[in-house]
Amino acid sequence: MAVEPENAAVNGRKKAQRPQSSHHDVADELRSRITSGVLRPGQRMPTQAELAEEFGVERGAVRQALRILRSEHLLTDMSKGSPATVARYAPGTESGPEAPPQPTTVALAPRMSSAFGAPHVEIDALCLTSVSLTLAMSEPLREIHAGRIKPARIDVRVLLPSGRIELAFPAPVEGPGEDDPVHRNWLEQRNAQGQVLRHNLLALRGTHGIDVHVAFRALPFTPPVKL
Repeated sequence: MAVEPENAAVNGRKKAQRPQSSHHDVADELRSRITSGVLRPGQRMPTQAELAEEFGVERGAVRQALRILRSEHLLTDMSKGSPATVARYAPGTESGPEAPPQPTTVALAPRMSSAFGAPHVEIDALCLTSVSLTLAMSEPLREIHAGRIKPARIDVRVLLPSGRIELAFPAPVEGPGEDDPVHRNWLEQRNAQGQVLRHNLLALRGTHGIDVHVAFRALPFTPPVKL
């Protein structure tokens, strides 16, 4: 008796196969359930086995999705042997004009962690000193060193004010003088943060074999916003 493969034609038609979900798909769906209230604050999440069966993925993909949600402060109490818990205060549950503003270091970090879940990470940033950017990258870099994520390529492009311009900061009427302490402190901070950011990223070439490229470009003006 001949046994046909599962995807063989049945009555002249190929059996439809369910498309494979990625960990980003799982994270997006679970995030939607949390922010819409389907999964309530304080509620236990389904087990990894249940989520793997529901989405048709391996447990590794589920773990990656849960780590993304944890980095976004949507989940707490993640430990081996017990399901995670929906955070009492989920940042994404409030949006629109009524949503309270968040500090850059709070709002940027989860988005950075989500970006580093892609095989090819591309970051374009407009900064004054790159302090917030460096802090936001600490979590995904830690995840890389822990072996939980490993993008194949990372491209980071940072726009910063030129050290030769007068920054749009309040200044004395008589002028800042030749040795402006505000400008000097800003320039030292900008240069130091840029060196730290470059070092932390380029080190991934040697430690993890990741193709990393970091570029800084000078702007002829003071950034009015951070992008």
